[in-house]
Amino acid sequence: MFKRVLIATAVSAMFAAPAFADVTISGSAEMDLMYKTNQAGTDGKGKVAEEIAVVINVDGSDKLDSGDKLKWRIAQKVATPDRYDSFGQREAWIGYETKFGEVRFGNQFSNQYLELDGFASSGQGNLWADFGSQQVQYANGVSYFSPKFSGFSFAGQYDLGNGRNSARAMELTANYTGYGFNVSAGASEAKNSKYASSASMVFGGNKWGHSGDFTKGGVNGFELDKDGNPVGVLGENKLRTYNIDAAYKTGAFDFKAGYKRNEWNGNVILNSGAGEKTTVDQFLVAAGYTMGKNNFNLGYQRVQDSKTDATKYDDGMNVINAQYNYTLSKNTVAFAQVRHHMLDTAGQASVMTGASQLDGFALGSDKKNSTRLLVGTWTAF
Repeated sequence: MFKRVLIATAVSAMFAAPAFADVTISGSAEMDLMYKTNQAGTDGKGKVAEEIAVVINVDGSDKLDSGDKLKWRIAQKVATPDRYDSFGQREAWIGYETKFGEVRFGNQFSNQYLELDGFASSGQGNLWADFGSQQVQYANGVSYFSPKFSGFSFAGQYDLGNGRNSARAMELTANYTGYGFNVSAGASEAKNSKYASSASMVFGGNKWGHSGDFTKGGVNGFELDKDGNPVGVLGENKLRTYNIDAAYKTGAFDFKAGYKRNEWNGNVILNSGAGEKTTVDQFLVAAGYTMGKNNFNLGYQRVQDSKTDATKYDDGMNVINAQYNYTLSKNTVAFAQVRHHMLDTAGQASVMTGASQLDGFALGSDKKNSTRLLVGTWTAF
């Protein structure tokens, strides 16, 4: 009899279990094979490379008694070469959604960066989103996302930095969607980032998913490695980014145009000296055409000459991107892409400090052009 009671109790408990919060898993898997010309360390020769990137998002939500919703996300990217090497380094936040908008706390992407990256599709993101003075991630962030008002919405984000206001980052973005248009604008500022450079980065730190601290000192305002090269900024700095992007779709055609301004002030790892102001302006135009399962895209981007105080450098470049997409299923697309950089001056690629910022191009060489050919697939799940 005792065993029967235990079994009956277990079965009853199983069917009377409390309701759990909703949890979903989503993500994407991308495979790229590429050939890149004029590579660093090859005496001007090319290289063959591959990249595998798998993104996993785990999202949860729970409807509260008040009618509001508690939300959370943990995200990871498994990539070659490695980038996010522990779960939650990509995103790990908790949010509260009400009729007045949504507030999020924790490790999250910069909304300005997401807009820039999404706008610069078809291979243009390496300069539009990954090069510049904007931040990629707010690892210690607080964000607010407004509801939509007749197609208009806005968002504000703040990274607490070291919690003492001597190092912090903030931004304001806005978006309008209607009548075939999608218009976005943003303004951001990061103060006293230890790893301020021309590469978009996690605010304050050089590790994804971690906000760094800021400390004055070093040699001439820079932290040096064993060979005397600057690897960290220890003097005061301020980075600002402004952008406005507009996209228009009519029938099978879509058109894009954008402008971005990058500003670096103070101690920053660039081609300029300490205590100076450097600016770089960027422009982008693109067009696309879709016919059944086929999609064609062509884009042009101009990176203007950099200016440091009263000095103008002849280091601008023109970039042409072309991409063909073919839909294999409702979740998978295959694509072929070409990205061609044309430098105004041989070896001078704006204020870039590393070859990886321009597809591995040999900075400082006697080469004026760099090309990347790529084929791959992208799958959503």
